[in-house]
Amino acid sequence: VPNARAYALSPASLELINNGLPQSFADGGGGGRRRDSRPGPVESLSSLSPYARIAPYSAMQIWESDGPATLHFDAADLSTDAIDPYKTPSLDDGVDGSETSYGDMLGAVVEDGPLVSALWDNIQAGEAGDIDLITNAAVKSIVAPSTALHQSATKSTSTGTALAPPSPASLTYQLHNPTPDASADGHPQTTTVTADLLVAADGGNSTVRRMLGMPVTGSGYGRRAVTCTVKVDRGRGGMRKTAYQRFMRNGPMALLPVWSLNENIKDSEDELEEYANIVWSTTPSHATHLQSLSEKEFLAAMNDVMQSGPASTQSIFPQGLTDNILPNLPGPLAPLSAPLTGIAKGIDHLARGANDGLTMSRWSESKPFQLPPLITSVVGPRLAFDLSTSQAQSYVAPRIALVGDAAHTVHPMAGQGLNLGLGDVECLARHYQTAQESGMDFGGTMHFLNQYNTERRAEVSAVLGGIHALHEIFSTRIEPAVYVRSLGMNLVNALGPVRRHLAEVAAGRRGAVTSKR
Repeated sequence: VPNARAYALSPASLELINNGLPQSFADGGGGGRRRDSRPGPVESLSSLSPYARIAPYSAMQIWESDGPATLHFDAADLSTDAIDPYKTPSLDDGVDGSETSYGDMLGAVVEDGPLVSALWDNIQAGEAGDIDLITNAAVKSIVAPSTALHQSATKSTSTGTALAPPSPASLTYQLHNPTPDASADGHPQTTTVTADLLVAADGGNSTVRRMLGMPVTGSGYGRRAVTCTVKVDRGRGGMRKTAYQRFMRNGPMALLPVWSLNENIKDSEDELEEYANIVWSTTPSHATHLQSLSEKEFLAAMNDVMQSGPASTQSIFPQGLTDNILPNLPGPLAPLSAPLTGIAKGIDHLARGANDGLTMSRWSESKPFQLPPLITSVVGPRLAFDLSTSQAQSYVAPRIALVGDAAHTVHPMAGQGLNLGLGDVECLARHYQTAQESGMDFGGTMHFLNQYNTERRAEVSAVLGGIHALHEIFSTRIEPAVYVRSLGMNLVNALGPVRRHLAEVAAGRRGAVTSKR
C-alpha cells in the first residue's frame, strides 16, 4: 500500500535525481551525469512491478468552492523553447543519450521511503567512491569561523592587508551504537572531522543551523493538513494521470496519483487497484474532527468536496447592500434608492455573467472540467501536521551553506518543498563548479556563498510570497475580493502565455524570478 508521505517532484527535479547534474558540471571534473549502465534512482522505482513506485501526471486541474473559476495545466503548456537545463543530451553531445527524460509530464508523485532507499542504494553501489557514509550518529558540536570576525577582516583589506581565508569548519559526532572501545572515563568516543564547506541539509529543525545560531523568521498558518492514502474508482478512467486540487475557504484539498501501473503488465491491469494520496489543509479543529470520523463518514466528507464541481459566480456586492441598504436610503437620499439599486443589480448581473461565460468558454475547448474519480476506501492511517512557513535570514556563513528545509519550509499547497531544496542543490553545485574552474577555494571566500545566498533567497522568497498570497486570497470572504480572485483565475486559464509560464515554473523549467542556467 502506498505511503501518504510523498513528494510532488517537477521534471527538473526528477532529472536531477536520476541523471545527475547538467552536462556542464561534468566537464570540469566536478561530478555530473552518470556515465555507467546502472539505472538511476527514479528509473529503478519506475521498473518495479506490478506497480511503479512513481506516479507521473501530465495534467493539473484546480478549481474553487465558491465560484466557477478553474485552472487546467497539461504537458502541452510546456513550450519547446523553454529554458531547460536538464534537457537530455543527444549522442552528438558525447554523452549516452539513453538517459530518461521527463519533458512529457508536469511532474510525478514519489513516496518518501522508496525514494530515500533508492538514493541510498545508488550511493552505496559506488556512485561516488569519494563519499564516506557515517550513519547512526549524533552531532555533538560544531565550530565554524565567526561571521563578525570575517567581516571585520574583510574590511581590513582596504588598508592593504591581505585577507587570510577563514579556518575550516569542524564537526564532532558520536555514534549511537559505538564499538566496545571507549575513552578512559567509560564514555563512548567522539570523532571530529573538518571541512572546507559544511552543507546543512538536516531538515526544518536543523541541528547545524541551531548550533551555529543562524536566525530564522517564520510563522504558522493556523492550519493543519490531514493526509492519507485512498483507493479510487477506475470506472470513469481513474486518475487519468491528473493531479486535482480544490480550494475551499479553510484551505485546499488535493487528490494526487500515487504508484502507477507498470507498462509491462497491461494484460492484468484490470485486476489491480488504483491509489491516490489526499492532502487536506484545514483548520486545526476541523482536522481533529476529520481524524475522529469513521471511515464511512470520512469517505463521505472527502467525496463531498471532490465530487462538487465549480459553482456559479456569487454576487460581487454584500447581500445586505442590494437587499436592504440601497432600497432603504434615508431622508433626502430616498429618491435615489430605486435607481442605485437597479444600477447595482445590473452591474452585479453583468459581472457574474462575464465570469460564468469565461469559465464555460474554456470548457467548450479542448480542456473540459472533469470530476475526479470517486474515492472508495481509505487504506492507511490518517496523519496530520501543522502548516507553517520559515526562512533563514541568511543561507550562508563562513564555510557554511544551508539547503532544503534547513534553509526554508513552505506550505504544501503548491508541492514545491523538495523542488525548492533540489534547486538549492543545483545552484550550490553550479557556484562550486565555477569556483573550481577559477582555481579558487569555494568556502575560502564569501563571494561564491553570497552569490548562492542572493540567488536562492530571491527565488525562494518569490515562491513563499506567492504561496502566502494564495493562502490569503482563498481565505477571504469579502464578496468583491472573491469575485476578483475568481475572475483572475479564469483570466489566467484563458491567457495562454501566462498559463504556460506558470506551468513552466511549476515544471522547474523556469525560475519564479531567475532564469535557469
